[in-house]
Amino acid sequence: MPINAGFEYQRLEKEYAVTKTIQEKIIILQKMLQVGPKHKGAEKLRDDIKKKISKYKELVQKEKEHSKKRGKGISIKKEGAAQVVLIGVTNSGKSTLLSKITNAKPEIADYEFTTKKPEMGTMNYNGIIIQVIETPAITKNYISKEHGPAYLGIIRHADLIVIVSRTKQDEKLIKNELKEVSIQAKKITLDSQDENAKEKIWRNLNLIYVYTKMPGKEKDQPPISLQKNSTVKDLALKVHKDFIKNFDFARIWGKSVRHPGMRCGLRHSLSNGDIIELHIR
Repeated sequence: MPINAGFEYQRLEKEYAVTKTIQEKIIILQKMLQVGPKHKGAEKLRDDIKKKISKYKELVQKEKEHSKKRGKGISIKKEGAAQVVLIGVTNSGKSTLLSKITNAKPEIADYEFTTKKPEMGTMNYNGIIIQVIETPAITKNYISKEHGPAYLGIIRHADLIVIVSRTKQDEKLIKNELKEVSIQAKKITLDSQDENAKEKIWRNLNLIYVYTKMPGKEKDQPPISLQKNSTVKDLALKVHKDFIKNFDFARIWGKSVRHPGMRCGLRHSLSNGDIIELHIR
């Protein structure tokens, strides 16, 4: 962080780090130029910001040109609790992994570039549905390929990128291609034969699942997905806004409480697998 940068610059810097879309990144960088230090010692900082803005504008232009040539862009509506994208070079095992962890049945073959378009499936993790998308093989200078900008757009908006790789060299190529277009979403690397792939994907999605129940009844199915560190209030809002208005207390069974059926308030933090009974006045 630059010397003498004010609070507003620091706030924008954090916002920039988590923003996914190119247009939003450009806007934030332009604001950083406005509020950032302007003394001589900050010249390199300002030059770096300007270079990033220029690079992002170039990417936007490439995506616009691609859309004009090919008509409508390729977009996939997010479904389920999260969207995961599998990427890799040709014959890296993407389709094999997709078929193992989801209900999808993609074509799997020994010849190169088997996947011609995005393939989709749903991964069921203890009742939570995760959307998994496999994109066609990543190659060098991917942004310049026929559908490169469109597929990179899908990758950019994923909640988690799974790099399917058999060698460090392939992994490095993919990471360089993502870096070239400033895709900063969370990434993990898996082998297509990894037996714990579903568990590793779930662990990196920053989610938990919890159950609700009615007094005197068994827990409801399916469970509800929440962000990690969510509270009883977050759950209540997701179930129905009236629970907040009329909330009295919650009884909880699970890892987040000291004893089963413990009485808790709205600020209580929940853990994976908790069962929550919401009581209203």
